[in-house]
Amino acid sequence: MKQSCLTNTREHENGYSFTHQLVNLFTHFRMKITLILLLSLFLEHTALCQDIYLSGKAMYDHNIPMDYAVVMLCREDSIIRTELTEENGSFTMNNLSQGSYMLIVEQLGVKLYSRSIELAGNMDLGTINITKTMELQTVTITGKKPLIARKTDRLVFNVENSTAAIGGDALEALKITPGIRVQNGQITMIGRSNMNVMLNERPVQLTGDDLINFIRNIPAGEIQRIEVITNPTAKYDAEGNSGLVNIVTKKAKLNSLGGSITTALSKSKGYIGNEGFNLNFQKDGLTFSSSISYSNGTIQPYQKYTLFYPNYLWQEENNKKNYINNLGGRFTIEYKLNSKIKMGGEYSTSNNLPLAKVNNSSFIYNKSNVLDSIIINESRIEADRKTNSFNFYTIMELDTATGKKINFDMDYTNYQSGINNSFYSNTLHKDERMNFFSANNFSNLNIDILTSKVDVEYPTRWINLNFGAKLTFINNNSDVSFYNTTSGNSVIDPLQTNEFRYKENMQALYVSGTKQLTGNLEIQLGLRGENTQTTGHSKTLDKIDRKRYFKLFPSVFLNYMFSEDKIVSFNYNRRINRPSYNNLNPFRFYSTTFNYAEGNPFLQPYFSDNLEWSCTYKNSYISLNFNYINNRYDEVTYVQPNSAIQVIKPENFYNQMNYGLFYGYYFNIRNFWESSNDIYAFHSQVQSKIPDIIPNISAWSGSITTNNTFMIDKGGKYKAELNFLYQFPSLAGSYELSEFYQLDMGFRTHFFNNKLQFSLTVLDVFKTNKKTFTQVVNKIRQENYDYADIRRIRFSLVYNFGNQFKMKKRNNSNEDEKRRIK
Repeated sequence: MKQSCLTNTREHENGYSFTHQLVNLFTHFRMKITLILLLSLFLEHTALCQDIYLSGKAMYDHNIPMDYAVVMLCREDSIIRTELTEENGSFTMNNLSQGSYMLIVEQLGVKLYSRSIELAGNMDLGTINITKTMELQTVTITGKKPLIARKTDRLVFNVENSTAAIGGDALEALKITPGIRVQNGQITMIGRSNMNVMLNERPVQLTGDDLINFIRNIPAGEIQRIEVITNPTAKYDAEGNSGLVNIVTKKAKLNSLGGSITTALSKSKGYIGNEGFNLNFQKDGLTFSSSISYSNGTIQPYQKYTLFYPNYLWQEENNKKNYINNLGGRFTIEYKLNSKIKMGGEYSTSNNLPLAKVNNSSFIYNKSNVLDSIIINESRIEADRKTNSFNFYTIMELDTATGKKINFDMDYTNYQSGINNSFYSNTLHKDERMNFFSANNFSNLNIDILTSKVDVEYPTRWINLNFGAKLTFINNNSDVSFYNTTSGNSVIDPLQTNEFRYKENMQALYVSGTKQLTGNLEIQLGLRGENTQTTGHSKTLDKIDRKRYFKLFPSVFLNYMFSEDKIVSFNYNRRINRPSYNNLNPFRFYSTTFNYAEGNPFLQPYFSDNLEWSCTYKNSYISLNFNYINNRYDEVTYVQPNSAIQVIKPENFYNQMNYGLFYGYYFNIRNFWESSNDIYAFHSQVQSKIPDIIPNISAWSGSITTNNTFMIDKGGKYKAELNFLYQFPSLAGSYELSEFYQLDMGFRTHFFNNKLQFSLTVLDVFKTNKKTFTQVVNKIRQENYDYADIRRIRFSLVYNFGNQFKMKKRNNSNEDEKRRIK
């Protein structure tokens, strides 16, 4: 697609046929392997259901939980079982047998506690009190939790142990998180096409600049850790080949009032201003939080588009000026009825009034490279987008001692969009003939999303169970009208005017279980089933398309702990990508006289299978990943040798296989230089189902990233930053992508006991993040050069007042559906 930019080249055919057979074999046996594992877990339960358990809680000085400590159960100098304590210091060891044991609690290799126990039946040790200076070892506890740790289904980055994050915000913390990249207002996960952000296990209902502004308003000092979930479990929606990032904040302060005021100004070709205000209140059982943000300014991207037709060359330059005008807000309230029940709600809104002014010039040359004609297009695109979302939730603690609880959510979202695209075109031929054309293209979209879900956490003595259900109802009404204004009067064109109605209902069930198989080995198995019914109706074209499908999405996680700082894991899951609602609408939307985009009501969802092996060792992380995508869709710019018309349309037309090796390393030299670095090497293969139109392509690629923070003074008040990314040539979907690199520099400091924070950032210092996307369609090569006006300088001030406390974000049940609004 011209706007989305991407491309394509030849494929290594000999290697592909063998690997393709392996993929088919793997896909065929996927469900059988999962069912065998589930059966094995059940048989093990029946064999061990009579075993006993040992539990307890490790605390510092009676009141501070000792999280992520290593609890070992030993017999005759052999380690029988190893467990990590939870956030509240608790631990449980299941499937034990009777006998005499030695219980040892360690952290960072330091023995903090030991005692002999006689296990004759189920035993609760209660609170294990560990003082700051233990007579057992006569050492003072000064160690920290490991910077990088591993849980069953996620990588844990302990932000509170990072010097670079002190005095910064959540965005700064994400920059140094393994496997995460923050570039030019975009947060991405290596090896994943998409990524979603959660706050305390609650998905954040924001995208683009709104999401970045929200994350910037979270002080790094309020963050305990960041969790990276590359392959989500059955608990989460199966939608999207995407990972999850969960930002976990520290415990909230009671009876507090606080907030922050943010202002920022950035300069590239134009200016962009951002303002934000947050206010939070907590009193007894009532918690209220709110945030308001406003953005206004311009960006000026540039594109150059070249088509190599057999008989002529088409060169097109696109100069655009995008005006930003966005107001957003979020308001939440929660009330604790008693010790076991909490109820709350959330309202979020966004009012976006973007405006785009586009100047498009096309130059057509004949075989002799002589200019044949010139086409000048001018367009003005006005939009009005509004989103209003409501959430109501209830949390019921069934058993506070064991952690059994029920979460219930009900959500409603309404999205409205209106677009007025007025454009004209002048065509000047070499014989001085001139053609003029003008039109108005109107589009209106109204989407209603209603969802409800229930999640149950039900730990038992032999397995920790999670299960739940979700219902989704979606109504999408859209229409497009096209008026020819060439004569000076508006004349409707019925062939390019359309009304489209789309309905989607989905019912989902899931169950997952986590079990400690041995002292060092833990397994989690999950299965999610989704039943979907869709109906697409084009009233103007009198076309109705109905789809019904039920799909299963298994997940498997294995974790083996050699020691506290050396853990090996393996995981697998299956995902689905459903088309956005606009992609299903068959209407045409014109960008120039010769170029239009249209949806495809027959577009099918595509599925992906993901495998990952990883190892964490001290401050390093390594992973091998494999990803196979079946029947993937992408936007194709259809061109013909004998026609100047360019049609952009999404199609299911290829399978894709990716595999890669990632290595990340973090170091801190004497609290002066803190550095987070990663290298990623990967291979991508695209097998086209229409090779006569779009050929197969494959490529080896890689990337190098380094993020560095330098403490200018001993106290760390003044910090300098130097970040660099280099991306080798690669594939982006069905397109080839050229190499690019980017250097960023920054400075930040704070005043008045960290209440006032100042930062200065220069992005893309040498203006080198320039990309060229290439695709071949019908043997016609298309090249799209793109520079998104990235180089800029940014100043920001944040003032924190009152007593800050954690902003609780609700896990809205319709996040998956809202992400498909594009």
